[in-house]
Amino acid sequence: MYTSAIKTGMRYLAASVVIAAAAAVYGLFSHGVYSYFMTYAFAIPLLIGAMPHLIAALDLAVGKASGRLYGSISAAKDVQLAMVVTLTAGSLLKGALDIYGTSNRLLVVYPAAAVMIMAAAAAAALKNKKIKNLR
Repeated sequence: MYTSAIKTGMRYLAASVVIAAAAAVYGLFSHGVYSYFMTYAFAIPLLIGAMPHLIAALDLAVGKASGRLYGSISAAKDVQLAMVVTLTAGSLLKGALDIYGTSNRLLVVYPAAAVMIMAAAAAAALKNKKIKNLR
C-alpha cells in the first residue's frame, strides 16, 4: 500500500510540474497578460491529488495509521482523478480565455461537473454501504 500511495502521489506531483511549466511557457507568449486561473492551475493536482496520497504514504511509513486513511483514498482514486482533470481543464481554459480577453458563460460547466462527479461518488458509496449492511 505504501508504494502505491507514493507512486500515485508522485504522478500527481509530476502533473503539477508539467502544468506549471506549460503555464509559464504560455505566460511568456501572452504579451504581458496574465491570468490567475492559468498561473495557479498547477495547485489543483497538487492539493487535491498529490497531497492526500503523500500524507497517507507518510502515515503508512511512520506506522501510525492502520491503512484506513489510504484505504479511503484509494477507494475514491478514480473519482479523485476525474475531479482533478475536470477542474484543471476548466482552470486552464478560463485562464486562456482571460488572456485572450474574452469570456464564456459555459465555463460554469467545469465546477458543476466536478460537483456532480462528487455527488455520484457519494451516492455510490452510500448505496454500497447499504448493500453491505443488509448482508
